[in-house]
Formats: sequence, structure tokens, C-alpha cells
Amino acid sequence: MKAHNYYIRYTLIIVLILLFPLCSLATVKEVTLFPHSAKISETAKIQPQCDKEKCRAVFILPPQTDLESLVISPAPERLAKIDDVQTKSVQVQDEVRIAELRKQIAGLENEKKKILSKLQALETQLQFWQAQTKAKTKTVADSYKLADAIGKNVQKSSQEKFVAETQMEKTDKKIKKLQEELNQATGHTETAWEVTLTLSGLAQNKIVLSYTYMLGGCGWHSLYRIEALPANNSVSFSWEAEIWQSSGEDWQQVHLNLATLPPIINVNPPDMPEWIIKPRKLYKAARSIDAAAPVLMQKEGFVEDEMLGAAPTETKNTTYSVWSLGQKNIMAGKRQRLKIKDESWPAEFLFLARPAINPQAFVRAQVTLDKPVEIPPGQATYVIDGAVLGKRIFSFAGSEGTLFFGTSPLVSVTSITLADQSGEKTIFQDKQTKNRQWLIEAKNSGSADIKLRIEEPVPQARDKRIKLNFRQNPEPVEKDHSKFVWLLDVPAGQKKTIQNSVELEAPNDMNIDFGWR
Repeated sequence: MKAHNYYIRYTLIIVLILLFPLCSLATVKEVTLFPHSAKISETAKIQPQCDKEKCRAVFILPPQTDLESLVISPAPERLAKIDDVQTKSVQVQDEVRIAELRKQIAGLENEKKKILSKLQALETQLQFWQAQTKAKTKTVADSYKLADAIGKNVQKSSQEKFVAETQMEKTDKKIKKLQEELNQATGHTETAWEVTLTLSGLAQNKIVLSYTYMLGGCGWHSLYRIEALPANNSVSFSWEAEIWQSSGEDWQQVHLNLATLPPIINVNPPDMPEWIIKPRKLYKAARSIDAAAPVLMQKEGFVEDEMLGAAPTETKNTTYSVWSLGQKNIMAGKRQRLKIKDESWPAEFLFLARPAINPQAFVRAQVTLDKPVEIPPGQATYVIDGAVLGKRIFSFAGSEGTLFFGTSPLVSVTSITLADQSGEKTIFQDKQTKNRQWLIEAKNSGSADIKLRIEEPVPQARDKRIKLNFRQNPEPVEKDHSKFVWLLDVPAGQKKTIQNSVELEAPNDMNIDFGWR
């Protein structure tokens, strides 16, 4: 029996060699994964078929291959020359694991057919016994016997039908699960690309080919965990890459690189518009835009992440960066997570408040790194002292950046209006005045001292005839065209206040919009 099996295997190998004399299984050497594609580098040792003048060599590429990206180079035979390249679609020769998936699906499909046949038979039996309820009997005893027979058989068939329907449901779920696994491994296709090369100048019986191509149905994305540790003046940064491929072939010990997506490059420069200065037309609807300013500032200040942004063995190309992860096994159809790095970033923590918008104080970490890094966009889980805040998109570029870690219920900064007075318009003075006074109160209800940064908008005159005079106590430590900034140390359980006032003077006949503040 063993000898017979050996003979069958030996015969099968001979047949395969005769049927596919030109083909050779290639070896994937290097993979560079982009977010939604990959650059594959393979080598293949092929036994070409030659006549008097030409030789032909054949190899197979995955179905998701971008054939226009294929680059082939004979090595090391320098005399060999590629005269022609032909491609065609052929049936996929599955790997053992994928072939086993197809076998399991086929077996379940046959089982499903048997269950379906059984259900149809049971349904026929039920219809038969239900039809007997209209049958006529000669005596009452016969009626009881018929009713008893109908009841027993209907009950039996109904129970068997219920069991069969349950089996059908389980079988469908198994088929669906296996089909999804097969689709992830093969990219929803059962064909591949056969590449036939016509060669000349070949001096040896065998040729080693190296070729690269772009492959779809694979990619990667970043997953981050960013934890604020204020007590240590640091931010813990963890970076993982989730990778996948559906080439239908497991990649064994390939050199894996992860690359960011090359940006879209404009070939032609944009047209330069004319610079025209002219009077602006004012519309009544313009006021509604100003009224929405607090909402817009709130979104820009706290909802959107600051741009922040490292790698094992990073190489920066012209349009993208590459991280080398060394030798890896990448299974077809299965998503894998690979650790890229764990780092501790030095950070300076404080609370940021903008009381003109709301009384909340946001935990802010100012990160400063030793050298610039580039971290691509990806989903990040934000954590502070072990408490998960939620998930947001994160990226980092450069050596400095700002991160926000939510609000603290123990810190509040409120704005209280003390006075809002307008002076009377007079004919003799030909001017109007307005005085607004408000108090900013910062309260620390926690048990630890905090550093607090308070930002207030600066009133900006859009007409040189409008005169503004500001008074603050204490004076802001920073001031630019758009905001005042105070930096305060607020001890635990204490309050601090800032007094503000702005005085306005303008022509008597000017209709002034005082804005949202």
C-alpha cells in the first residue's frame, strides 16, 4: 500500500513537471508596505525553454498586482536580454492552507444540500398529515385514531424540521466565516497573472530573475497609546502597526518595511491670481458669522488635536519615510500587530483655560524631543494616569508639539462682567464712548498646586478712528495681535483673580459692532 502511494506521488510530480516546465516558485525577499498597497521584491530561479534563437521563462504574480509597475532584471547573467513580456490571467494554484479552506467550504456546501433535502422531505410530510384533517372517517373511534396519528406525526416532523433548520443556520454561519477568511487571504479572486518572458543571449540553462511590483489588497495603519504622566513630567508613547495582506501566499522571513503614503505631487504650478484692493461690500448676514465666533474658537482650541509627532531605523525619502522592522512572517488573510516603539517623552504640564468661551481648564502637555521625528496619522488612545479618555486621530512632525488630555473638574476659570457702560453721544464732543470691565476668577479645588495658562481675546479695531485703551491687573505676560496670556501658579484650594477693562472711543456717527465678546 505504501509503495502504491509512493508511486502515485512520484507520477504526479512527473506530470506537474511536464505540464509546467517553464514555471518556478518565486521567493518574496522584501516587502515595503504602504497604507493601502505594497512594493514587493522577489527572486526566482527558472529553467527556461529554449529553441535555436530564443528562450522563454514563466513566473506567476498575485492577482492584485499592478502589471504596469512590474520591473524585471535578469541577474547575474549580464548577456541575457528581455525581448518581450506577455501576461495573461490563469487559475490560482492554492497554497495548502488556502486549499484546505476551499475543501472545508465545499464540504459544508454538500452538508447544506443534504440538510436542505431533508427539510423539503419534512415539509412534504407535514403537508401530507395536515391534509389528513379533511379526511372522512366512518366511526368516532376511527376519528380518534386518525387524530392521534396526525398529532404524533406532525409533532415528530415539526421537531425534526426545527433540528434541521438549526443545523442549516449553524452551517451557513460556518460557511460565511470560512468564506470571509478565504476572501481575506486571496483578495476575493481565484485567478493570478502568468508572466512569460522572451529572452535572448542566455548562456546558461537556468536564469535568476529579480523583479519588483506594486500589489493591492494589503497595507498597514498605525495604532498609538498616549498616556499623560504629570507626576513624572513625561508622556508615555507606544506605537504599533497593524498589517495585512491578501496575496494568497504566506510571506516567510521577508524583510519588512513600513512606509507612509507618498503625497500627491502637482506636476504643474498653480496659476497666480491678481492682487486687487477695493472697497468691501457689507451685508447684513455678516453679523451672524461673528456671532458664531465663540463656537469656532472652541472647536479650534480644544476639539482638534495639535500636530505632533519616531521609528525603528527610519529612512527619509523625498516624499515619504520608511521604517525597517527586520525579518518577519506575514500570513495571508490575517491581521497582525507589530511593535514599533515604546518611548517616554519629556513634557511640561499645565492647565489651559479660555474663560471667554467656557470655564473648563484643559490639561496640556508641551512635548520637547531631542531630535525631529515624523509619525504618520493614526488612531490613538489617550490616557491620563491610567484613566482612558477616548480615541482620536494623532500625528507628530518635528521636535516640539502640544497634546491635550481633557479637562479637570477640580479646576475652573470663570469670567464675570462687572460693568458694561456706554457714554452718551453729544453734539459738542462729537464722539461716543464705551467701558467694559470684567473679572477672571481661577479656582483650584484640588489637593495639588497647579500651573495655569489663561488666554483672553484682544479686541481689535478695524477702523483707525476707533481708539481702544486696555487695563489689566496683573499685566499679561504675553500679548500679540489676537490674545492676552497670563501664567499663574494657583495653590491647592485657593483662588486667583485678574481684573480687565477696555475703554472705547469712536466718532459719534459711527455705528459700531462690538463683536461676540
